[in-house]
Amino acid sequence: MIALPEPGPLVMPLGEALLSRRSRYRYEPVGLSALGSLLGWAVGVQRRVDGHVLGMNPTAGGLPSLAVHVVRDGEVLEYSREEHALRLVGTGVLEGVFTQPEFESRASTVVVLSGLLGPGLEKYGEVHQSTVRLDGGIALQNLYLVGTALGLRCCAVAGFDVVRVRELVGGEGDPLALFVVG
Repeated sequence: MIALPEPGPLVMPLGEALLSRRSRYRYEPVGLSALGSLLGWAVGVQRRVDGHVLGMNPTAGGLPSLAVHVVRDGEVLEYSREEHALRLVGTGVLEGVFTQPEFESRASTVVVLSGLLGPGLEKYGEVHQSTVRLDGGIALQNLYLVGTALGLRCCAVAGFDVVRVRELVGGEGDPLALFVVG
């Protein structure tokens, strides 16, 4: 387990982050401090209520509906928001993942958001397949705004090989989006 540093302060006001948010295509390596701030503020724990962990990214019914993985330096890491830590789950490269291959050589760190149906399907039925995608969109917007506030270059990527991404993260969930950051 790789414990991440606690999220540092966000000094950029929300309005400025909204106006400054852009997709960027040149990236630098992301240190653990910046990665800890990005993940903590975007998809980490906001609060605990009656034994339930509620995240910075609201989800349908407060249920866990997303798996978050980070691919960096040839490692595939799973983010645990409860522990604010990364756990090595495998190794892998980004070759063949992106529809636009130029991301392969530019990306140093990629956050993978995957949808999990699990308990939400029991509670909401088939409509939960849509709510999982909404939950992923909320997390993606949080990543963009927090990344911008931290001065990181970032870009959401929807053009990817679903089968390859699923293999990369160990088959967990339905890949929804990739978020390149650096």
